[in-house]
Amino acid sequence: MTHFIAILLATALTTLHITDVGGDGIINGKKASKNSLQYMVSVQSNNKHYCGGFLISLQYVLTAAHCKTDEMTVVVGDHNISPRKNLKRYNVVRKFIPKTFKNVKMGADIMLLKISRKAVLGGKVKTVKFPHQHYSIKNNTQCLVAGWGSTKQRKEVNDLLALNVSTVDICDCKEAWQEYKENITQLPPNIICAGGYKQNGGVCSVINLKERLGQVVTASKGDSGGPLVCNSVAVGIVSFNIKGCKYPDVPNIYTDISKYARTFGADIINGKKAKKNSMLYMASVQIDGKHKCGGFLIHPSYVLTAAHCDLSGNMTVILGTHNISPQGANMKRYTVQNKHRHPSFENTKNGNDIMLLKLSKKLKTGKGLKTIKIPSKDKPLKKKAKCQVAGWGQTEQEKVVNDLLVTDVSPVNSTICQTMWKKVRVKLPDNVLCAGGFETKSGACQGDSGGPLVCSGTAVGIVSFNMGRCDYPNVPNVYTEISKYRTWIKNIIKGGA
Repeated sequence: MTHFIAILLATALTTLHITDVGGDGIINGKKASKNSLQYMVSVQSNNKHYCGGFLISLQYVLTAAHCKTDEMTVVVGDHNISPRKNLKRYNVVRKFIPKTFKNVKMGADIMLLKISRKAVLGGKVKTVKFPHQHYSIKNNTQCLVAGWGSTKQRKEVNDLLALNVSTVDICDCKEAWQEYKENITQLPPNIICAGGYKQNGGVCSVINLKERLGQVVTASKGDSGGPLVCNSVAVGIVSFNIKGCKYPDVPNIYTDISKYARTFGADIINGKKAKKNSMLYMASVQIDGKHKCGGFLIHPSYVLTAAHCDLSGNMTVILGTHNISPQGANMKRYTVQNKHRHPSFENTKNGNDIMLLKLSKKLKTGKGLKTIKIPSKDKPLKKKAKCQVAGWGQTEQEKVVNDLLVTDVSPVNSTICQTMWKKVRVKLPDNVLCAGGFETKSGACQGDSGGPLVCSGTAVGIVSFNMGRCDYPNVPNVYTEISKYRTWIKNIIKGGA
């Protein structure tokens, strides 16, 4: 599980004629129709609209990182946010911002808000889907953007406005921005461009934060943080644009949510606390003393995990306990001597998501520590096999989980699995298994990456990936099939590397 340290918007943009699109408006938009866009959220400061946002699960809202303020509330379930109305207001109890966010110019303009209680879904309140990590949107796709930002005609807008915009090719987007101002050398990474460019509508900003060297630097409120929704999926978050809103000019810039799906998703969904001493092969793979991935002991000297868990920092492994609280007594931490990431691994999308960790010492197994067997031959999973997945990933209720959680999952036919993932534009790699998530209420999310899929006492799979969103049912969880790599594993252990 990736944890965040909230970072304040450190500096206003100093050289660009840029606006963080808050204080902005939906230009040439129309009043949203009743009973539509029920996922829209008004992010407020001192009970005044400040930014847009959108509900992605019962207790979580996505918005832009530059919308962060000290005291925040959100209003859900209403297209009209007049302060005279009795609005459904929720306090924000936690804010998660990527460590890489500094300002909109540098990107990573995304923030996850946890609200004080679960929203009640119904006619006026719904969640919106957000993309998995491999999701991509085609150029010239018609999308929808909405918000309560000010317009050219009115300073304040209480009624939600919506507008159709089209996505813009990233190369055309970069070229348009470079032509507009010579000192705009490059746009940030992980963005989507839509609206504004050769189009008569989009988002904009009107509030100045700072004037420097004769150029207006603006950061503002309004439509910032609102979603760019394409094919019913929230693919982008309103980030910034040129001040002025005289469309057409340059494309609006949105944070590409798919690039952060893995960062924000992380849990054993609907899991229960594992029985004491029941899974003593489980390993917590940690970076700089913090849990990042699951793993499992397959040999007194080797832990198996996922290749994408090979992160920068000091890697250690916790073994022999179900509780990984930093304050826990007698927690045994082991140094990783060597990391054997599969040589063909590039990313989870392309498969080979497997890594073998050599520990600094050979461990003594027994009452408090056990190994788990892996397949000795290539044998397909039975349709009705009883399987379990376990991990310390975040749940919907808690940011940090110290107790090992476990849930039952069932295998999913490979053909069905391939078909379901194709519907969300993902071609599954070779050598994977599918289990849980699909037509069930349980499964694993990315925070449990590297943990084992255990069927009939054998670790047959390694948690690899799923949709960024973990509101089951949706698509099957994807696991690396261990049996396909048994020779590779055997050779490494035999060589003692």
